Amino acid sequence: MKVQGIVNRMGLIDLDAGRVSYENLDQNLVRRYLGGYGLGAYFLFTRQPAGVDPLGPKAWLGFTTGPLTGTEAVTGNRFTVVAKSPKTGGWGDANCGGNFGPAMKLSGFDHLFFRGLAPEPVIVHLAEGRAEIRPAGRLWGLGCLETEERLIEEYGRDAAVACIGPAGERASLLACVINQKGRAAGRSGLGAVMGAKRIKAVVAHLRGEVPVADREGLKRLRQEIVSGYKDNPGYKGFHAYGTCGGTANSVLRGDAPIKNWAGTARDFPGAEAISDDRVIALQERHFGCWRCPVACGGHVIVREGPRAGLEGHKPEYETLAAFGSMCLNDDLASIVQANNLCNDFGLDTISAGATVALAMELYDRGLITRQDVGGLDLSWGSAEAVVGLTEQMARGEGPAGRLFGDGARAAAERIGRGAAEAAMHAGGEELAMHDPRCSPGLGASYVIDATPGRHTQWSSWLVEEGFLPAGLGIPRIKDRYNYRGKGPAHFLASNFGHCVNAAGVCWFATAISRASALPEFLSLATGLEFGLAEMQEIGARLAALRMAFNIREGLLSLDIRLPGRVIGDPPLASGPTKGVRVDNLQEIRDYLEAAGWNQSNGCPSEATLKSLGLGFTLEQIGPAARAG
Repeated sequence: MKVQGIVNRMGLIDLDAGRVSYENLDQNLVRRYLGGYGLGAYFLFTRQPAGVDPLGPKAWLGFTTGPLTGTEAVTGNRFTVVAKSPKTGGWGDANCGGNFGPAMKLSGFDHLFFRGLAPEPVIVHLAEGRAEIRPAGRLWGLGCLETEERLIEEYGRDAAVACIGPAGERASLLACVINQKGRAAGRSGLGAVMGAKRIKAVVAHLRGEVPVADREGLKRLRQEIVSGYKDNPGYKGFHAYGTCGGTANSVLRGDAPIKNWAGTARDFPGAEAISDDRVIALQERHFGCWRCPVACGGHVIVREGPRAGLEGHKPEYETLAAFGSMCLNDDLASIVQANNLCNDFGLDTISAGATVALAMELYDRGLITRQDVGGLDLSWGSAEAVVGLTEQMARGEGPAGRLFGDGARAAAERIGRGAAEAAMHAGGEELAMHDPRCSPGLGASYVIDATPGRHTQWSSWLVEEGFLPAGLGIPRIKDRYNYRGKGPAHFLASNFGHCVNAAGVCWFATAISRASALPEFLSLATGLEFGLAEMQEIGARLAALRMAFNIREGLLSLDIRLPGRVIGDPPLASGPTKGVRVDNLQEIRDYLEAAGWNQSNGCPSEATLKSLGLGFTLEQIGPAARAG
């Protein structure tokens, strides 16, 4: 039977030769890996040599969609950028909403992979199953906003654009990929990979429809799920506020990191100024990704003060915490401005804010001076410092921009003299804005996922928080500080989350729906039969393959150590997480046991790899898999 939910086309672009070729998908891969970073990991593991320079010509860069992208499935608008991460040296992926993913699929491509380095800047135009490489010198140096506007003017109002800004062009490790003027494929530094290849943008079109097995069935299921949202408190909160609604509460309960992870709510009494109603007071209108019924985003305008007239995307929680509580900055307008800079220059706001917080701590400790950063006063809480340093990092200009423009780990290495202890990262990736001292499961997932430091990877932390779809069958963890025995919950939640990401839907909408809706949508779209059991098997396969990629690159997750202050070493002396010291290794050991991975090195065992149909990886990682 022909698998539906895909357009059955993959574009392979050789930038060195300026040549495009096409392949049909092995449709068995949809059953085994779904799409997104599932198929991306399979493709990179089987086709990209081990040990390549992530910014060099032998490295591949992929844009991938899932079988639900571009369909009637609720929030079927996600795409994932994949590559070897120049930040961690291991597997890299960045998931994104907006409108580009559906446009790519509707233009005739499930997946698009690049290799080589273009001799001059290029864009790639997708339409009706054809990809064309076109010169982009006229766009090089432009911000993401103007790039998108010019390309839409050139290619039509139905065009969708995924692009990099000047930060990506100079291969900053903070660089990301932007679409719809503010939706970011933010993590792993993949904007740098795109810039190194001199790809300014990919353009696709929102016209046509994706072939599906049962379109009417998809529409009925969508209507059922959406109609259930009207009485759903999760939906009401996301629609009214987006993620900004819980910022002040996160500060108060110890979830949001404060003062570069060293402070408590006592150090940041102004949290309400950058949260919920104060943010919504600036909101002019709602914004939703392609056909999203939740519409958690928004367009904001600063109406008073020295930044009056400033407008852009509503800052998300991660952005508010990164430029706010992390820096002790309660000036909301400055956070809007920093967010705009990141969206235009193409920077990951989490990493940018974390790097600003590092700079402020080093300045406070006397490890850097005003002279070192071109006269910037990097005092804690300075709104001008937040904006000024972000702009210099975005441009890569000035002493501060050159010093901090590649993120926390690189800056600490350049400065030396004990700066590394203040660089809050996991394996090179700046940590997300959720604190393991509040949700201890994060401590494990920040380390044991193939992309470290990421809050968007499901694990026991979502079980601790009760933020899981109904019917998933994972009992609520009642005592989050009882570290023994949480491995199975971590394993089950993680597996389901991998399927959410690979299917091409948003995890927010999934979490406020019933769990069985995901396999039902997949069945109706593809014509294959999926259930929750299949989700567990596929998710375990994706976790193991992504980790196998890291093992092949010499990156062992058990070698990654979180900064001491992140797990309470030493513990905080006050606040809601006073005295908490997270036993991170216990949950990691329990997860490894539940997943069938080796306790000695964190590598999936030979038996597990074979049982998941990943025996082909053993030729390259066999010794690690057999380590026991």
